[in-house]
Amino acid sequence: MTATLPRQAQIQAETQTAAQRFFTRLGLIMLVGLAPASIVYLSLNQGGFFPDSTGLAAIGFAAALVLRTTLAEHPFEGYNRQLAVLLLALGFFALWQLASALWSHDTARALDEYDRTLLYLLAFALFGSLPRSPARVTWLIRSLAAGMTAVCLAGLLSRVLPHLWPTATSFYASRLNYPLTYWNAEGLLAAVASIFLIHLASSENEHPVARVLGAIFVPATAATLLLTFSRGALAVAIIGAVVYLLAGRPSASLGAAVALIPTTAIALHGAYAAELLASSTPTSAAAVAQGRHLAETVAWCMLAAGVLRAATLPVDIWLSRGLTRVRGPRIPRRAALLTGGLAAAVALLVLVTSGFVAREWNGFAHGSQASSTLTRNRLSDLSGENRVQLWQIALHAFRERPVLGYGAGSYELYYAQHRTTAGTSVTDAHSLYAQTPAELGIVGFIALAIAVLGSILLLASRSRGPDRTAYAALFAAAVAWAIHAGVDWDWEMPAVTLWLFIAAGSGLASPQTPTETHMTQPRNRTPMAVGWLVLAIAPLLIGVSYQRLRVSGEELSAGNCVKARQSALSSTSLLAARPEPYEILSFCDLQLGFPVEGLQAAQKAVHYERDNWNYRYGLAIALAENGVDPRSAAERALRLNPLETIVQDEVAAFSKTGRGGWEQAAPQLLVGGLQSGRLAVSNL
Repeated sequence: MTATLPRQAQIQAETQTAAQRFFTRLGLIMLVGLAPASIVYLSLNQGGFFPDSTGLAAIGFAAALVLRTTLAEHPFEGYNRQLAVLLLALGFFALWQLASALWSHDTARALDEYDRTLLYLLAFALFGSLPRSPARVTWLIRSLAAGMTAVCLAGLLSRVLPHLWPTATSFYASRLNYPLTYWNAEGLLAAVASIFLIHLASSENEHPVARVLGAIFVPATAATLLLTFSRGALAVAIIGAVVYLLAGRPSASLGAAVALIPTTAIALHGAYAAELLASSTPTSAAAVAQGRHLAETVAWCMLAAGVLRAATLPVDIWLSRGLTRVRGPRIPRRAALLTGGLAAAVALLVLVTSGFVAREWNGFAHGSQASSTLTRNRLSDLSGENRVQLWQIALHAFRERPVLGYGAGSYELYYAQHRTTAGTSVTDAHSLYAQTPAELGIVGFIALAIAVLGSILLLASRSRGPDRTAYAALFAAAVAWAIHAGVDWDWEMPAVTLWLFIAAGSGLASPQTPTETHMTQPRNRTPMAVGWLVLAIAPLLIGVSYQRLRVSGEELSAGNCVKARQSALSSTSLLAARPEPYEILSFCDLQLGFPVEGLQAAQKAVHYERDNWNYRYGLAIALAENGVDPRSAAERALRLNPLETIVQDEVAAFSKTGRGGWEQAAPQLLVGGLQSGRLAVSNL
């Protein structure tokens, strides 16, 4: 009897240990699966650009942190000093965005910007809490590649086989933008996916099956990338691939090159030749025929890439053994960097002295996109499409307020007031590095630079040793993102940015170390879990309130003011600081014959965003409906957006008439503003 009890205790302990291992593995699998799932979800919801999808994603990561904090045996094993510095920098950046409402007097925009950064922060914290191991980094790259490739395949199918994968008519444009709604973001996602797939196909550390699967999908992501006709994305895809090959030096790259170069070239040529898919009618009968032909071409290229890669697998083994036996003289890292830097400096000097750089920059800054019926011709056009002016306006804003900036999300309002080109509507400066100092000053820019640049540099430092290829892939993709973020608004599209902080958290965490079977449980779990829940409150309120606001805007566009008012009031009950619901209430009250209530709602909209011409425009209409002089409000709207035609029309209409004329002109101006699509409630 006495000998039986210890045996039973031992069996019970072993059973508990096995159960713990099972649930630990299950938790790790779910966390790794969260990365591609979040990217697919955000991609299918307009790239995560709007606060409702961003908020829901942030809640998901906060919930995962709560579960990890409460259930994991060692929930913060991956944290270290380097990771803590980056987390603190990103956290400070988020708080600085939130605090900017104090001097911008625009709480809603600050909350939306904070909400997005909070999503990145939560993802960084979650994946950084896991101890780093080669297997986990490998599976993370595989999962990210799978999620991004799935999005690319959906976009490609929607273009080449529109009847098999139908989409809304809003996506039928000359450039592939489904499902992210923005072709440059779609192109960047395809570029990063291609870099990861090239890694899978050419890394000697990858399983042979993974090498074959990686090679199979490269022609598809490359065709997707070309159909977006995003020059920046194409450029960073090439740069990222070169950086990966130089930093990772994968020994299986020869076999990958044999499989990928000819097949990808054929797929790209087929996508380029399908000119009707890049027209204004990509679903016409002739375009559908071209799409089917391209679908067949890409499918055959994928099959050929897989067969060739499988056939070259023995070459990988031969090269690996050969490199192990034959080691040439090692070049010191510093000498290699010095030589490469000197070569780059000489090349740059030659380009500058020859006038090449000046000519190309002049074309980028002052050239206009070539007018052609073929969208593919834009690939040879070097025009920056007004980006230089956007950057100059951002620089001007930074010079005016170099320390604090104008506030998070304020660039849209500043641009409207200082633009020199009529007919353009711009929300972002198309450069993270220009917009951040304009909105948040040098303080915000330094915090962001520490978080982003620090992550990329530390990933570069991991690109050495036997596991260098995996970290080189993360580093190369991060370099591609960082370059592209300098010429576009990738930060505002979480579908193409979230992965960066997921990868940085995983790649920069402390390495996994053997642990004893019995260790002291970490203290203060409950307060930490409560803290994550508290952080989820803001995304919940922001996301749900914006979701109801979008419903209200749709009802207003459909002419159903009763339901529009209900949804607008529901939105304000969750987040009263947002001005758009009050504008909807104002417009609906005016149309329903309640001018006093309409004026009160218009005044509230102006109160919550006083420097937005849009709400001054609505206030002038509400004043006119009440027989009050609207000219001051209309002129204020014109000062905030001097080149806006509907504001010019409003000022002209109110300046020519008296009280009776104001009341008569107001309804027409209201209808004209809604039909123009220029008002905030028309673009929710």
